[in-house]
Amino acid sequence: MRTVAVICLVVCLAANAVYAESSDQPRYRIGLIGGLGNLRTPDKPHFTFNYLWGFSAGTTGRLAFTASLTGQKNYSSSTASGNFGFFAVRDDSTLIFQSLRLGIDGDYALIDHGSLRPTVGAGVGYAFWKILAADGDTVIQTLGDRSDPVDFKAAELYLSSSLGLEYRPRTNVSVHLKACADYLTGIGTSFSEATDKNRGQVVMRAMVTLSWLFGVKRSQPDLADLSWPVTEKPKEREKGKPKAAAAAVTAYQPPALPVEHDADGDGVLDKHDRSPNTPAGAVVDEQGRPIDTDRDGIADGLDDCPDTPPEAAGYIDLFGCPVDSDFDGVPDFRDSCAAGPVGAIVDTKGCPLDSDGDKVPDGLDDCPGTEAGLDVDARGCIDVSFLRDTVRIYVNYLPGSFEVDERTKARMQPLIRKLLILTNVTFEIVAYTDNVGTPEANELLSQKRANRMRDWLQTLGIARERMTTVGRGELNFLDTNDTAEGRAKNRRLELIFKTQ
Repeated sequence: MRTVAVICLVVCLAANAVYAESSDQPRYRIGLIGGLGNLRTPDKPHFTFNYLWGFSAGTTGRLAFTASLTGQKNYSSSTASGNFGFFAVRDDSTLIFQSLRLGIDGDYALIDHGSLRPTVGAGVGYAFWKILAADGDTVIQTLGDRSDPVDFKAAELYLSSSLGLEYRPRTNVSVHLKACADYLTGIGTSFSEATDKNRGQVVMRAMVTLSWLFGVKRSQPDLADLSWPVTEKPKEREKGKPKAAAAAVTAYQPPALPVEHDADGDGVLDKHDRSPNTPAGAVVDEQGRPIDTDRDGIADGLDDCPDTPPEAAGYIDLFGCPVDSDFDGVPDFRDSCAAGPVGAIVDTKGCPLDSDGDKVPDGLDDCPGTEAGLDVDARGCIDVSFLRDTVRIYVNYLPGSFEVDERTKARMQPLIRKLLILTNVTFEIVAYTDNVGTPEANELLSQKRANRMRDWLQTLGIARERMTTVGRGELNFLDTNDTAEGRAKNRRLELIFKTQ
């Protein structure tokens, strides 16, 4: 927030210098903001318009920049059929949208004279918002971008557009009516794709700003209008007076000295300068030639790195410093991995370190302690994409048996290692059979097979309460039962995952 405030202040001051009106007009403004605002949502429950408040400070002029801080609180309504309901109260709502907005707006006056001035504008800033339960104190939970529960709140970058009409009843008073639409860009959030799709991203506002204008700079008088005293000429000698009485004293004027030139301003006169076109700022010798202590082609005085080693030759930038293409702190002439990814932690040779061996360099790895051998995503964390799909396990059961064979146990080890780490994941074990035997016997057999898989996983450290079992018997065949290969596909276990 401090960074945004500093940027707003700098832009306002710069805009004042460029777009200030005539010197007899106020240059600054401060004001109070009031109005109505609402968060537009695609589905129910819809929020209703409610009061917003705030204050502003900025510049005046045809193009005026204003920094503002506004806040609002909107309540959902179960009876509202759209986004244009008004003044729902807490007792009738299930959700509360609370927002604090810090931003800067630029408003351009289509007419820059008179008391009525239509305006168009655009703005940018940060919205600090959260969705609360009806009690007004509890932030509700939603799904994050890693499929984990997170608070439904964010500090999010927004872009704004507006139409308005400014009324100036007096030189130092302004009343500005504006209709605004803010678009929440998603920058600064970490929600799942489904949450981003269903949440509201447009905030509508209708506001009035009452401002006091100040900072009039009075115009300075033109030097051409000033009256300067004129020295009167001495009166001519009267006739008959002695010449000595009117003799004028003439001041001594020394002869003009010859002008000495130094075209490049290096302190060595042109007549002694062996290098008359030396660039400004370069350190030169007594004959005006640039000095280059480290012999990198950049003269001392212009060289930000005057002690560059000789082996860096060919890897120097315009400021005389060794080039570091991947910004890892190891210059290219010493970097064995000069094209490494930006942000990675490197060794003394400039090559990325990977402490957990998951092929995601330290510095870019959000999970640097991942166990060896586990599949990871682009951020270096355990790949949980398998949770979105049903995992099928084809067990080589002996006829009528429910024991898990050793080959299947070995193939399940990578999956089991992930489940031991992802302790918030629960799952259902569903067992199916082929059509050999009676349906009743196959249903009982499938239940035993599901239970035996659960019991075996429990012995490996997976909590029993995380697993449920179902025996479906002769249902949902994947292939024909007329061949041995088809029956083998139908005798299977399926793991269906759920995240808490």
